[in-house]
Amino acid sequence: MQSDSRRNMRKQFFDEVERMYQVNKDPKDDVFYYHPNEDRIVLSHALFWSMTHALEKPFRHNKCFLLLRQYQGEMLTAYLTESDEYIELLRYCNILFNALPYQLGHDKREGKAVKASNRLIAIAVVASGYGGDMDEDLADELLDDMDFFFNKVCCRKIERMILHLNKLVEEELCRFS
Repeated sequence: MQSDSRRNMRKQFFDEVERMYQVNKDPKDDVFYYHPNEDRIVLSHALFWSMTHALEKPFRHNKCFLLLRQYQGEMLTAYLTESDEYIELLRYCNILFNALPYQLGHDKREGKAVKASNRLIAIAVVASGYGGDMDEDLADELLDDMDFFFNKVCCRKIERMILHLNKLVEEELCRFS
């Protein structure tokens, strides 16, 4: 019963966050609006999740980022196991991903990890853009490659792409300057 209570509380929280986010927002402002299908959204989350492993420590103060990473891991697990919780977790990930730039903007105004915040924003731009726009065959290959390794989600082909993705992040950072 306690897990049902926790699940309901979590659902109410995300319903409220989503309502707040949607006030005065055009649906086209959603990060994933132009993604052709749900699999591409999952791929964008997998890219972001893989690219941000090393950033957990600098952002331990940012609850939005930490929750996003936690739910992305759970969502990818649910995706691979075809769990009933997958759709709900994907929704939570999407809400948090859309809220992340606002939270990072707040962090920058507060003077918290400004350089790292810019990098995280660039990673989010690259992950969402690259995941949504890549070739269909490559997207399918990356999704098919996801699996478990020592009971943790592993994306080996994405991990091999990290150097290329980091170059794209550096290009995005140059645009911010």
